[in-house]
Amino acid sequence: MRAQNELSPYFAEIDRRTDRALAGIREVRRSAKLQALPPEPKAVMVGTGFLIVLAAFVGLFLI
Repeated sequence: MRAQNELSPYFAEIDRRTDRALAGIREVRRSAKLQALPPEPKAVMVGTGFLIVLAAFVGLFLI
């Protein structure tokens, strides 16, 4: 029982900090005004360029 009593303040502090963190998350979610970002066309071009470079690199070893 003594060990439980020694750890009790630590668990109480963890509980308080968890409650504060969850309250903060709830506040952020309530106040957030998120909008979906438009798709970025550059990402498609970068992905395609990467695949072309990868194919060329693999081709060097196959020839």
